[in-house]
Amino acid sequence: MRITKKQIAVITVLNIVIAGLIATLIFWRTPRRAEGIGGTEPDDGGVQVVAPPHEKLRDSQKGKVKEISYETRLMGSGDESVIFTFAAGGVTYIFGNAVVPDYDFDSVGGFLCRIGSGGKILGFTYFDGKLCAAGVVEGGFCAATVINAGTADEKSILHSVGDDGVADVLATVEGTVVDVMTVDSKKMAVVAAISGGTLKLTEFTRAGDGWALGGSTRISNALSLSYFDCYIIGDGYVISARAFSEPRYDAIVFYTFKAGGDAVPHYYGGNDESMLRPYAVLPYDDGYMAVCDKNGEAAIVTVDYGFKSFRRDMLGFEFTDGSLTELNGKYYACFMGADGGVTYEIDQRLNRKAVTAISGSRLGAVVNMDSPLFVCTTPTAVTVKDAGDISVSLAVNDCVINRVIKTGYNEVLIVLTAKGGDALSKPTGGADVYAVSIKL
Repeated sequence: MRITKKQIAVITVLNIVIAGLIATLIFWRTPRRAEGIGGTEPDDGGVQVVAPPHEKLRDSQKGKVKEISYETRLMGSGDESVIFTFAAGGVTYIFGNAVVPDYDFDSVGGFLCRIGSGGKILGFTYFDGKLCAAGVVEGGFCAATVINAGTADEKSILHSVGDDGVADVLATVEGTVVDVMTVDSKKMAVVAAISGGTLKLTEFTRAGDGWALGGSTRISNALSLSYFDCYIIGDGYVISARAFSEPRYDAIVFYTFKAGGDAVPHYYGGNDESMLRPYAVLPYDDGYMAVCDKNGEAAIVTVDYGFKSFRRDMLGFEFTDGSLTELNGKYYACFMGADGGVTYEIDQRLNRKAVTAISGSRLGAVVNMDSPLFVCTTPTAVTVKDAGDISVSLAVNDCVINRVIKTGYNEVLIVLTAKGGDALSKPTGGADVYAVSIKL
């Protein structure tokens, strides 16, 4: 059949109308963009909505309150945590753990995030297993992850980490690493806790671009040992720990030894009326200082370097947790109880006075500014105070401070975990990691 020009014109118009109707239907069914991590999620009409990719290497954002100049948030839908922070060359290195592989985190377990001086995220490094310790060593860092935790085959994998975040497996050690420290430019030491009340120190020496295994000392005890710290004394070590067998025995113990040799214990405390539970220990000019309780009552205990004598100062109140911090030869002992915190400043002669400016708070850090700057927490706030006019209060929920770094004449960077609050961006899950810069 032959089609006339008039019929052709009608068919053309009908095709245009049909094409327009199809385009309209496609437009109304096109998914809208969603905020958040890349992927798909349904909109209100049940249509799959395509979300833009999550930008990990991003700039910091302006603080929600005027006291915060910028905020960098490491986000995940679980409870992220920080175990070690270090700053050098304008870069902040944050080592921590993620429990869900989403948003900023590609896997479950240990991570290292490098942040630039203005808060920009420079990069991430991920580790197999949960990160249990990290420290600065020659050439960068040593980071340890634990595998088979809680079993007879529990062990830690040591990683050598460069300033650029590149990580290489270094060695495997027994137990869970609790400390990594630099001995000198050619040597580092690693302390691990092993089930059954055992601690073990292992030395590693620098060998070319790697590390070689050195001497080790194993410290075993019929009591449970809770590690505090390790101090380098000459060519040997001193390890401080809590030695206990609840509910009948509690004491501070110091082990003296050289790597590869036997450890000699020195106990302070014991049974019944002599029970002395330590919460924190630090060295001072004449020996070692500890925050303790004696049958629930707060005490400050000091031991001389020769472990020949000790002194116990009772404070006359009960507490449930304690900490000890040092700055410029002065020590700050914080005792936490049901009514908040009490902090004492203690000098080298053991004279003490209460720091009333931060009464009721938990002392998180002391920073060397023109005068000591105290960073404290309560369940709903972070406060920054000195002995003068500086007083900043930020509404932050369930904050745990990992590190406070002086970044300028009147500026500090606080690395913390928190569950949001009016001063911070809302977390994506439970607790996020925040690095916030505060100008005082």
